[in-house]
Amino acid sequence: MKARNVYIIYLLFISVSGTQWNYGNLGPDIWSEYYPSCDGQSQSPINILTACTVYKDFKPFTFISTHDEKHYFTLKNNGHTIIGTINNEYKQSPIQLTGGGLNGTFEFVNFHLHWGENYKSGSEHQINGVKYAGEIHFVYQNPVTSQIAVLGMFMQSYLHKKRFVFDKNDLTRDEWHRYFDTAKTLTSENDSILFDSNITLLMGENLQDFWRYEGSLTTPPCTEGIIWTVFKRPIIFMEEEFKHLR
Repeated sequence: MKARNVYIIYLLFISVSGTQWNYGNLGPDIWSEYYPSCDGQSQSPINILTACTVYKDFKPFTFISTHDEKHYFTLKNNGHTIIGTINNEYKQSPIQLTGGGLNGTFEFVNFHLHWGENYKSGSEHQINGVKYAGEIHFVYQNPVTSQIAVLGMFMQSYLHKKRFVFDKNDLTRDEWHRYFDTAKTLTSENDSILFDSNITLLMGENLQDFWRYEGSLTTPPCTEGIIWTVFKRPIIFMEEEFKHLR
């Protein structure tokens, strides 16, 4: 399998800050006053300019067998997003991956979503200046080196079903529909609920082509040195599924 490596030349810098932070009055413009890393030189998200990328082959991502199994996740409204963490009584995460140009074995930490006011403004990253409706982040960490790797997937939404023909056998879409039905009950900060799913279904099958760069966490504390994988093909949603999050 082949993938794309991105050497970013023009970066879209976003600074972040504060013990309390948001995207309004406590937004990116003042984040660095509280978190110095948010004013760093390798900040994410970025505007990926496809004309400035360089092609490179990577070995395909390899997931251990339990990656395909159902696990119970705790979905929690943390005041900024809905974050999903695995319920696991063991220290070692049962969800692990290797390959894809990453060094070593990485363990699952959480997954969370980013969305905006409308279907044109929700994603963190941009492709040639264009945003998607939202973006999903699957966060992994190497337990030996503490290196963090984030796998980002765009969320593309359609206002009307007639604009897009959905595959009735699309298990990834079905799984995300279940997710939205569950997450919409988390209306207040600190609300939480159990959700049984598996990461393979949530990620889908289009993991071959992606952009790669080194950046940062996209929110405070904006820690740098994060390995970013931004997949090229989005996951398709209906706009009505987002309305419960906005």
